[in-house]
Amino acid sequence: MSGGRSSLVLAVALALSCGGGSFPRDTTATNGRADDPWLEGERCSPGPNDDTALRIETTEVGTGKVVGDGETVRVHYVARLADGTVVHDTRADGAPIELILGSTKIICGFERGLLGMRAGEQRRVSVPWPLAFGEGGKPPTVPARSDVTFVVDLFLPADPSLEHGSGPARPPASRGGGGAGRGAGGH
Repeated sequence: MSGGRSSLVLAVALALSCGGGSFPRDTTATNGRADDPWLEGERCSPGPNDDTALRIETTEVGTGKVVGDGETVRVHYVARLADGTVVHDTRADGAPIELILGSTKIICGFERGLLGMRAGEQRRVSVPWPLAFGEGGKPPTVPARSDVTFVVDLFLPADPSLEHGSGPARPPASRGGGGAGRGAGGH
C-alpha cells in the first residue's frame, strides 16, 4: 500500500510543479480586428469623473509592459450583467479587438479599466452604469442603467518594432471620435 501512496504523492507533486502552476501568459497577439461595435459609447470626458464605483481586480498578473494613453492594445473580453448573464464574448468572434487607448470611442469605464494593465494581464473590471452604457443601456442585451462586469485579457500587437524595444503606434494628435484611429488589425 505504501508504494501506491508514494506514487500518488509523486503524481500530485508533479501536477503541482508542472501543470498546477500558472504558465506564462501570452503578452502579444499576432492578429486583431477593429470591428467591435459592441463597446462603442461615450468616451471619458476631461475633467473630474466619478471613478469611485469603478472596481478593478487583477485576476492574472501580466509580465509585459504597462500600457497607457495613446497605445495600441488588443483585448479579448467577456461582458456580464450583475446577475451573471453573459451579454458579449469576443472569443466567439475570433481575433481580439484592437484599440488605441484614449483615441478609440469606447465606453469610459472599460477604457479606464485598461489603463495601467500589463501585457498578458487579466482583470475583472466592474463598471457602474454611468460609466458603461448609461441611462439607455444597450438594447436588446444590456437593460437601462445596468452595471456591467468585464473580464479582460490584454495583449500588445505582435509587431517586429515592438519586439525590438520601440513602443506601439501613437494615435493622431487630434483626439476626435467617430472611429478614427481604430487601428488596422489583421485577420
